[in-house]
Amino acid sequence: MALLMKRRTLCALPLLAACANEQPAGPFVPPGPPSYGHLTPLRLKVSALEIKEPESGTALMVQQPAPFLPSDVMLRMARDRLSAAGGTGSARFVIQTARLTRETASAAGAFSPASETFRCIMRCQLEIISAEDGVLASAAAEVRREVTGPTRDDAERAALAERVVKLAGQDMNVEFEFQVRRHLRNWLQMVAAPGEALPQPVEREALPRS
Repeated sequence: MALLMKRRTLCALPLLAACANEQPAGPFVPPGPPSYGHLTPLRLKVSALEIKEPESGTALMVQQPAPFLPSDVMLRMARDRLSAAGGTGSARFVIQTARLTRETASAAGAFSPASETFRCIMRCQLEIISAEDGVLASAAAEVRREVTGPTRDDAERAALAERVVKLAGQDMNVEFEFQVRRHLRNWLQMVAAPGEALPQPVEREALPRS
């Protein structure tokens, strides 16, 4: 009997070692491309809104695999959340940083797969522009996210890349609205459209890390 128990214990060791290297599920990430259209838009008291496509550069470096580009997620957020409600001047949304990088976290072991850390950095700025093209006011937001997990194949790498970009997008949506309401309060139109609810104040809090 003692010999049988010892064999069962030895057989269980590889399974326990593999489980020890799995990362917790962390915050829920909805399937599919990120969307912010269900949220109340931030209406600006300006006559026009420009959402600029990002330019090339190291601040926009993306290491593959990348199912969703950080810059595309930020553009989607801006298009879904911002609108021009009428007034003087204009608004300009600019992406300053949209990076996705990865590096080896641990090498493969006898009973565990190799793992990698994916990092995503997003930074953007919303400017209120005068008729003379001068900046009257601005609000900037930046978020950083990282996710570490096993990378036995390209599918697992792609899943980690997708997860970290989506989580960074969730963080950015909260941080961006907080900064806009804080720094551009006088430029927000607080009169609701018919059948529309006013956006509630965003409280800044420590978001869960994965």
